[in-house]
Amino acid sequence: MRHILLAAALVLAAAPAIPDDDPHVKELLALIKGKENRPAGEVFKNVTMLKEVPAARFLRMMDAGYNRALGVNCEHCHVEDRWEADEKRPKRAAREMIQLVREINGSLEQMRDIDTAEAMVNCTTCHRGYVKPALQMK
Repeated sequence: MRHILLAAALVLAAAPAIPDDDPHVKELLALIKGKENRPAGEVFKNVTMLKEVPAARFLRMMDAGYNRALGVNCEHCHVEDRWEADEKRPKRAAREMIQLVREINGSLEQMRDIDTAEAMVNCTTCHRGYVKPALQMK
């Protein structure tokens, strides 16, 4: 969990405090007013990963983190107005990728011969703004 929150903090450090480019995120932030600091798993339906992240931060992670890392919008993973639905493959894949990031970062922490002070990966490490991860070097 620490790895995900650290990765999210790094992504969000460069992002605006309140998303202003996605109307869905703004609408959802308005809908959860007063519950922003409650865990996402209590505020939203069908949250299986990142349940303990505060609800407002969870939305910002989706917007400033995942959306930007893959160069997509909310509808890439979600069915509009049925955000809890699992029918889209990218949403299910994102959950698997969260687990992969946790495993990689956990392994990096255990390595002895690298500087582990800032060793970590996140979505942007591979995706760099594209749905398909970069596979070739320029």
